Parts: sequence; C-alpha cells; structure tokens
Amino acid sequence: MSLHTTTRQDPVETVFVPETAPAGPTQWMLTKVELRKMTDTRSGRWVLAVIVLAMVGMVCLLVFAGEDGDRDVPELFLASQLGLSVLLPVIGILSVTAEWSQRSGLSTFALVPKRHRVVFGKFAAGVIIAVAGMALSTVVTYGGHALALATDNAEGGWGVPADLAATRLLDCVVAVATGIAFGMLLSSPMLSVLAFYAIPIVLGILGSTVSALEAPFRWINPGEAMTPLSEHDEISALEWSRALCNTAFFGVALFAAGLYRTSRREVT
Repeated sequence: MSLHTTTRQDPVETVFVPETAPAGPTQWMLTKVELRKMTDTRSGRWVLAVIVLAMVGMVCLLVFAGEDGDRDVPELFLASQLGLSVLLPVIGILSVTAEWSQRSGLSTFALVPKRHRVVFGKFAAGVIIAVAGMALSTVVTYGGHALALATDNAEGGWGVPADLAATRLLDCVVAVATGIAFGMLLSSPMLSVLAFYAIPIVLGILGSTVSALEAPFRWINPGEAMTPLSEHDEISALEWSRALCNTAFFGVALFAAGLYRTSRREVT
C-alpha cells in the first residue's frame, strides 16, 4: 500500500503596479487652449471683427469730422480704444458661459478637475487679447495720424503718453475680470451681457434721481468710477480711490464669488 501525499500550493498573487499618471496640462497650456477657444468660435470672431472695425471707424471719424483740438495722437488713441473697452468683456463672458450653455464643461472639467485653473486660464487669455488689442489700437492710431497729416487735419506729435496707455490697459484688464465674473455668476450668455451693461445704467439713473445715492454711487458705479481711466487728463487721488474701490468690488469680490460658485457647481 503506497501513500500518496499532496502538497497544497497557494496561488500566486499578482500585484498590479499602477503606471505613473500623466502630468496634467500646465497653466500656460491651459491659457493657450482658452485663447484658441475665445478666438476660434463664430461668436468670438464676430466680436473681434467688430472691435477692429470700431477702432478704424472711430479714428477715421475723428480725423475727418472731429474738432481741431481732438486730432492729436492721444485723442486718436482714446477713440480707437472705444470698441475694445466696450466689447472686450463680451469675449470673457462668452468664454465662461459656453462651458454651461454649450455643455463643453463636461469635457473641460473632466480633463482639468481643478476648475480654478481653467478660470485663471480664461482670465490670462483675456489679458493677452487686451494687450494685443492695445498694440493694434496703437497701430491704428498712428495710421490715423498719418492720414490726418496727409489731409492737413493733424494736431500735435506722434507720442502716446505712457500713463495713458497704462490706465487704458488697467481698465481693459478690470473689464475682462468683471465680464468673467458675471459669466461665472449668471452662467447664461444673454443674462450676463445684459447685467454687465445694464447695472451701470441703472446705478447712474438712481444716482442722478435720488440725491442721497449720488455720492455713494460714485464709488460703486463703474460707469462713473472708471471713466477717468478713459480720459486724457491727470487722475486725482480721489478718482484713483473710486476706481480702486470699484475694482475691488466688481473685479475682485464678484470674481471670487463667481469662482466659488464655479468650483462648487455640478456639471450637467
């Protein structure tokens, strides 16, 4: 009689070592993506086209129909900035609201879970467009001045004051931040654009009709507090204080509130 012994062998456990996760996109890459999204859509292209047409049209209007004292380079530069300062926030609004209205946020926030990085990429892309718009505005200004010289309608020299360029750039950056803030808070493109342009009008009407509101509304109404940044005059300390107060409310506080809502909102 033979004895057979069997040896029990434990199964070999297979340990799966996860591969290293790919590195996320850099902030500069996100900025380039958002810049392309701002300029590669039909609505974005139309807004940019209208801005360029407004630059050229306002400069030509000032050259041929403006008063003699308004045909110098600083005034031409301010005229070319009108379309940029008015329509630039719309690009920021459309960029933010598209994540919800076009449901592109399903892919955007899935690829970049940290939503604040996407928002700051949009803001940086808006600033880049503002700087490019300033550069184009300068070119259009010099072109208008050359046209004025050719038609004997020129006044003054060729220089654009550095302080004027700096205040205009500051105004454009604040406008971009405010537009993005309204877009994050309201999510709807039409409602955001309406609120962005209607609020200064309503505050201006209330401030002019109710005497008790006139003084405080000068600090919070962007239509009045930010106006000195669009004028070729020396800005007083009081005007700077009003501009900074308005920037703190619309450009910082509303932006922070919109960023908080975007970070907490469920993507559907």
